[in-house]
This record gives sequence, C-alpha cells and structure tokens, in this order.
Amino acid sequence: MKVTRWGAAEFLVRAAYIVALFPFILLSRLPHWLLLATVGRCCYFFTYSIIRYRYQVVLQNLSRAFPEKPYAAIDALAKDFYWHFACLMVEIIQSVSISKQQLAGRIHVANADLLKHYHSQAKPMIAILGHYGNWESLHILPTKLSLPVNALYKPLSNRLLCRMVRHIRSRFGMQLIPAEKAARLLMKAEGEAALSLFIADQFPGWHKGHPMELLHQPTTLFAGAEKLAKAIDAVVFYAELQRDGSNGWNVHFSLITDQARETMDGQITRCFGERLQETIRRAPAYWLWSHKRWK
Repeated sequence: MKVTRWGAAEFLVRAAYIVALFPFILLSRLPHWLLLATVGRCCYFFTYSIIRYRYQVVLQNLSRAFPEKPYAAIDALAKDFYWHFACLMVEIIQSVSISKQQLAGRIHVANADLLKHYHSQAKPMIAILGHYGNWESLHILPTKLSLPVNALYKPLSNRLLCRMVRHIRSRFGMQLIPAEKAARLLMKAEGEAALSLFIADQFPGWHKGHPMELLHQPTTLFAGAEKLAKAIDAVVFYAELQRDGSNGWNVHFSLITDQARETMDGQITRCFGERLQETIRRAPAYWLWSHKRWK
C-alpha cells in the first residue's frame, strides 16, 4: 500500500510539473527579440513600476556600494538593474528548450585553454563566481570545455520549481551536487579532473564565512569553496561573465591559485571578493542587487 501511495504521489507531482512547464516551453520557442519586447518589457514594468520588487533593498544596496554617486545616478543604476533582471528572466525562460547549438553560440569562453591545461594534468578545479550576469547560462560549459563540470546547488522547497531548475541546469551534461553533500562527494572524487562551480556571494549567516569589506560595507563571504579547495588541493579560478550583445555572454576564468593548500586562511575567499568587486564596479547593473546580503 505504501508503494502504491508513493507511486500515485509521484505521478501527481510529475503531471503537475508537465502542466506547469508547458507554458514556459511555448514561450521559450518565441524569437528572442519578440520575447524581450513582450515578456521582458512586461517583467520590467511590473517589477520596477508596479510592485517595486525589493526596490528599497536595491536602492539601499546601490547607495551604500557607491556613496560617491548622486541620487539621480543611483536611480539610473536601479533602472538598469531591473532591465537586466527582466532580460535575465527572458534568457532563463528560453533555456527551458533552447538547443545546444543556440546556447553555445551565445556563450563564449575566452580562455578555455587555461582549464584544459590543468585538466590535462588531472588536477581537480574549482571556479568561484557571484550572482552576476546570467550565471544560469553556464550549464552549457560541459559542451564548451569538453571536460566534466559540476555545479553546487541548494534544493528549493517548492518541488515543481526545484525540478524545473534541475532540468534546465542538467540539460547539457552538467552534474548537479546538493550543497550539503558537496564536501563528501568531491573529496571522494579527489584526483578526478573535473571543474566544480561555486556561487559564493550569498549571505552565509551570522558569524559564518570569511569577513572582509566589499563595496564599502563589512561583509562575510562563504568560505566553503576555499575549505574544499584546500582539502582536495584544487586549482582555483575566478569566473567572470561579461555581456556580449543583447543575449550573449563572454566567460573568463582567471587563476586564483594552483596550490590551494599553500595559501593562508581566507586568502582564496578574499581574492574572490576583490575580483568580484572589480567586476561589479566595471558594470554594476549585472549584479543581483535585490539580494539581502548586508543584514
């Protein structure tokens, strides 16, 4: 009886998932320019002008990050962020059904040879990045780099949304690792030349992470990537996305260290924070300013 009930429940979840996914599949088939002109502009108008989605959080974050800028400049940056947010939603919708060839044409890895060099040495690799640009587009990396790519993720409480996100992220061969299992699984696979992606700019919680100043504010950053890099002696990179046209991104990997175990405590995390800060200052609109990082 228990098996039957579980099977019925799973069937209902899958049926609900298909029903929920169907509208996104239809939308994702539209040309990019049309989707941007309709869904994108509606999303921008709704989040910026109607519900003012986390508007006070965005303004406060921008004002504290750029204290030298007048209010008019901060407001202009806020508008740019909400437009980027709308474009990001469009790109995520398209990722439901976009072909490998289409997405590969939009994402360009500037220095893939650097990763291939360490892959040829059978070195485990870790790339640390922030919520900048379209980080979701990186699920195409296994086809661009021709090497195993893992991504850490935190399972969502909503089962339908979690299933959709996992579908998008794993379509082109990326292996998803639940964050709470990352240390055990990657240490077990020590010596395998895979690239693991860590997003490390969230608020880690009180009295957790590595303290530093980021954009003029006392900040703590996740130190999990650094701890794991030292445990498996991984090569560590900073991954940066730069906008390329209306729907493309250039991905650039820069070396933080190829001797993680030799670094001082906090050195890797601090280096990541400094490079992320440089990226944000060059083009602020593409960072996720709506996130409550400074609490």
